[in-house]
Amino acid sequence: MPLCKAEAIAIRLQDFSETSQIAWFYTREFGRISALAKGSKRERNNFEGRLDLLCHNEIVFARKSRTTLHILTECKLLDRFMGLRAGVDRLYAALYAAELVREMTPPEESQPPLFDLLLDTLRALSGGELVDAVLLRFEVHLLALAGYAPMLRACVACQATDLPRGSAAYSSALGGVLCRACKARDPKSVGVPRSALDTLERLAGGEATAAAAAQLSQGILVVLRKLMKATITHHLGEEPRLMRYV
Repeated sequence: MPLCKAEAIAIRLQDFSETSQIAWFYTREFGRISALAKGSKRERNNFEGRLDLLCHNEIVFARKSRTTLHILTECKLLDRFMGLRAGVDRLYAALYAAELVREMTPPEESQPPLFDLLLDTLRALSGGELVDAVLLRFEVHLLALAGYAPMLRACVACQATDLPRGSAAYSSALGGVLCRACKARDPKSVGVPRSALDTLERLAGGEATAAAAAQLSQGILVVLRKLMKATITHHLGEEPRLMRYV
């Protein structure tokens, strides 16, 4: 079995036996992987307490060819993001981000921009940035990286570009804005100011940070988060477990 080194974020841990765990990581080099951490629950182990949820690590694993469960051999801690423990809202937000990455990414498919997005999100949450702004950037950019970018410059139903100037209706079910003629296609669509949709577009493209989202009014920020959460739920077919807490 070849040994592979990767920069990794632990996104899930599950007991495997009385002494061992299965760890899911999102890695820069290999995407989402799972690995058996033998003996990780022993008081003295090869990982020396460095195997923990939401930590940024450098790992080495023995890669198996006939299964997706590999063998973890080394885990060097790079960042524990201690600021996440400063408030339950930050911890739940980080766990929610990890859940979305786990649910919305295929196994073992490298996507470095997505790794960077998760890493930046954990750093921002740990560093005390506004939780709703950080999560809005994460949600809309994750949708884009996963291939579900909201259509914001043209009508998602008919592709017309003559959208209303002041505000446009956004449909979570259809995944984008609707022109006046198509608005009736989704009675649950929500009117959103064009300026807010412009910010959303820049966040989706990775051209804006959470600071840009933080400049939105609290009311608009709440509306956009609700729309992104509804869009994510639509694409997954169910509400993520931790979504209700954020």
